[in-house]
Amino acid sequence: MNRQALKVWLIEDEPPAMRRLERLLAELRPDYQITFRADSVVDTQEGWQKMAQPDLIFSDIQLADGLSFDIWDQTPNMSCPIIFTTAFDQYSLRAFQVNGIDYLLKPIEAVQLEKSLQKQERLSAPPATLVDWQRLSRLIEGGQSSYRERFLVQHKKDWLPIQVDEVSQVYSQDSMTFLLSRTGKRFLISEPLDKLESELDPRSWFRINRSQIIHAHSVRKVSPYFNHRLKLDIQPSGEMENIVSRQRVKACKVWLGQV
Repeated sequence: MNRQALKVWLIEDEPPAMRRLERLLAELRPDYQITFRADSVVDTQEGWQKMAQPDLIFSDIQLADGLSFDIWDQTPNMSCPIIFTTAFDQYSLRAFQVNGIDYLLKPIEAVQLEKSLQKQERLSAPPATLVDWQRLSRLIEGGQSSYRERFLVQHKKDWLPIQVDEVSQVYSQDSMTFLLSRTGKRFLISEPLDKLESELDPRSWFRINRSQIIHAHSVRKVSPYFNHRLKLDIQPSGEMENIVSRQRVKACKVWLGQV
């Protein structure tokens, strides 16, 4: 498999943990280039001002002079993904609010690191390369459904499986992704909308705008809206306005008429 050689930053204040991560990366992705190392909030902020933005960051959370969240909360134009590495599990929710794509607990093991690297590579791959050949094969052979059947959501300290048909909509807000259940409960999930859209059955789900994907069972009424758009009456209503963008209006009408 051909992989892009990424430029990687390591933010870690424990030398043994830094050496372990470097060794594992050298074994799993020898073509990755570690272009910057830092052990504090201050050093990382200085590096960010002087150097080009990396492709991927591995960041501990509790550093000698503060939490690494202090770096990313104050960093403008932050777009590169972060894999957080920590000995503490209480920061997982906040990690996904600042470009976090995964959360590894120390001591980091090769299997867990490999899964995180594969996740990063899937998220960064061009859409044309995101082909699930096993899913395609099942479709051709007329086998089982190729679409997602469950979500795994975070609830306090636990993770809960939720059936897709129990969900009213998934949406993005403040750089986070949420799902709204049919009972009106909101849950945070780590996956982006683009990925979820490709995994949901288009007969039941439709992306009405850049921020929302809704389930057919949630639509109660459709009304004309300003600038040739549509407004959907959705139950439960949630926090969003439920406006179908103008370029999706025609497809939305077809979808609603067929489901």
